[in-house]
Amino acid sequence: MDETALFKLTHGLYVLGACEPGGRYVGSIVDAVMQVANRPLVLALSCNNNSYTKECIEKTGEFSLSVIGKGVAPLVIANFGFQSSREINKWDNVKYYVDDQLPYLQNNLAAIRCKIIQKIAYESNTMFLAEVIGCQCNAEGEPLTYNDYRAYFKQEVLKAFQQQKEKGSTMSEEKKNNEGKKWVCTVCGYVYDGDVPFEDLPEDWVCPLCGVDKSFFELQ
Repeated sequence: MDETALFKLTHGLYVLGACEPGGRYVGSIVDAVMQVANRPLVLALSCNNNSYTKECIEKTGEFSLSVIGKGVAPLVIANFGFQSSREINKWDNVKYYVDDQLPYLQNNLAAIRCKIIQKIAYESNTMFLAEVIGCQCNAEGEPLTYNDYRAYFKQEVLKAFQQQKEKGSTMSEEKKNNEGKKWVCTVCGYVYDGDVPFEDLPEDWVCPLCGVDKSFFELQ
């Protein structure tokens, strides 16, 4: 049996969002989504049984879908597709918004909210039947398909993921080297201890004591 024949079936790529019972947002990339009824509006969603997002959906009974456009950054696909939410806070790496306690990708073509009404477990996957309880179009554009991903986008995604891993390793080493150090104003001695990393402060940020800009601060 030539299973590559199934690659001819057309699927979209979507960012699946959910919430842990404790409140942390989780997510993954899915392609097996389709509408199966319109009265009521019902979607079928298939998730790999090893997916942590799938486990959270089973506990909370609801999920979000962000429809991805062809202009999406490769790193978005890598972020949600090549890592586990068990270990990574994926939503911290992208721009997103929250609507009624579920996360959505910021630049989506459409946003859909669903409530589980039935599930069917198979050896490799679990299929959820879910009623659409909210949806809206947010932008014009052509959705990214799984065929697009396989045809020309996969290598870009792999490259973006590798670059992010290398950047993360470098940042981790820098953080280790800078542990215990503080950014200090060389003019007045003010020590920055805010929640936002000093490097991420806006360029127009100034010392709250003497008013000089970030260039006057040194790591000590």
